[in-house]
Amino acid sequence: MTKRAKTLELLKAELSKLCTIADNEGFEMIAYFIETAMREADEQLSQETRAVMGLELRLQSSRAL
Repeated sequence: MTKRAKTLELLKAELSKLCTIADNEGFEMIAYFIETAMREADEQLSQETRAVMGLELRLQSSRAL
């Protein structure tokens, strides 16, 4: 996992904590926006993972040649 992917995982964990606090305190709109940020972090993480996996696959295929 890249440093960027690890940072995204950390951000998601912190956002989750904040979302729980906001939800428990009745700040529904804030919780909603935090959930949106969490979904965006998931998308970014997915893109990071695909990029790394693509590079690894290309390296493996070039070694096989």
